[in-house]
Amino acid sequence: MDKASFRSAVNNKQNIQDLQPSGPPAGIVAAARARFQQFGYAKTSMQEIAAACGMSAANLYRFYDGKIAIGGAVAAAEQAELFAACDAAVAAAPLDVTARLIALFHALIDSHQRRLKQHPLLFELGLIVAREIPGTRRAFLDEVERRIASILAAAGTGEADDSRMILLASAPFVLPWMMLNKPFGNPRPRVVPLVTCLVSGMIRERPVRPAEAVSPPAEHPRPFLVQASSRPASLST
Repeated sequence: MDKASFRSAVNNKQNIQDLQPSGPPAGIVAAARARFQQFGYAKTSMQEIAAACGMSAANLYRFYDGKIAIGGAVAAAEQAELFAACDAAVAAAPLDVTARLIALFHALIDSHQRRLKQHPLLFELGLIVAREIPGTRRAFLDEVERRIASILAAAGTGEADDSRMILLASAPFVLPWMMLNKPFGNPRPRVVPLVTCLVSGMIRERPVRPAEAVSPPAEHPRPFLVQASSRPASLST
């Protein structure tokens, strides 16, 4: 191959590479998830993930800074599945703020418990990622709060900070570590009474418009009372 042909081949190869997606291949997350699910995060190495993807560890570092970054990508995919289940449960619930909040929290609890029972090492991965990448904790809570706010807005209920207050009160239904340790016992039976209490507390008295103001009742004259001192003189003895 002469120099011109070689240069042309290199340029063509570079053009093909430029057309390929710049993000990491989807197969990396799938391979890492399978390793984490079977062996756990601590017992999985970058070399093993790379081998499962059919690439070298050096090539794997082109896409991720390290194992925790890959763990974060796997945890994000798991959370996406969790919120998809929550959205489906809310959409299937009656058009009522109480029913939809209950559906949201039941779906969160059921999804966490299912993951903990069926894939405990992936559940553990979520806790590790939340500890090592603090921003993921805030992002998870923001997603839950956004769904609470959406439910309130659709029902025309609540004020600006009510979604945050509901999120704070519902921590046993939301936070994975509380689902793991259950400091208050099984949280599922507590969803209905807590949500009912929270929603009833948000129902504030509707301001009365001037046209709706109720006129005060008309005053009636008091009955004539005969006082002992006001008896007619003819009745005096």
